[in-house]
Amino acid sequence: MLTDKLLTLAFGLVLLLMIACDESPKTEYTKTDAPPVVKEMSRSAAFIDYAASTTMLQAELARLATERAQSEEVKALSTDMLDFYNQAMKQLQQVARAEGLNNSLPDSLGSADRATVEEFGELTGAAFEERYKEHVYTAQQAQLDNYSEMLLIAEEEEVRNWVNEMQLQLRARLQLAAQYDSVR
Repeated sequence: MLTDKLLTLAFGLVLLLMIACDESPKTEYTKTDAPPVVKEMSRSAAFIDYAASTTMLQAELARLATERAQSEEVKALSTDMLDFYNQAMKQLQQVARAEGLNNSLPDSLGSADRATVEEFGELTGAAFEERYKEHVYTAQQAQLDNYSEMLLIAEEEEVRNWVNEMQLQLRARLQLAAQYDSVR
């Protein structure tokens, strides 16, 4: 009788072990196919967050520059940048809505971006203008680099179209800035 109970217990444990270790094709399919879709959505959502954050920062700095600029050159540059980034943000909001990524859009500047605006707010005169022009160039160059990377991974057509358009606009602005600097 004791032998029967031990055998029953042993077979029960073996059965439970087999069930626990069973890797059926259905389980394997679920494990391998679901996460990549989530990853792609996360990459697009992260990019939308990045693009919106940088666009909001550039628009805020341009607004500050339109108020503080003394030279006509920086006033014109900041007005152009403000218009450009406000339009880019409207387009990005449309893209996010079309792709179901509305939740990826930040509604305000992050703490690092607020600190950047505060840093610019402490500058005046020529120091402000020089720092603003440098920032516009480096920020647009960084955006171009990030947008190029995004084109390699983005699957959403609306996102790709927005990125392509932004790249064209940013390159054109950088070329104009380079031409202006070479004339001075």
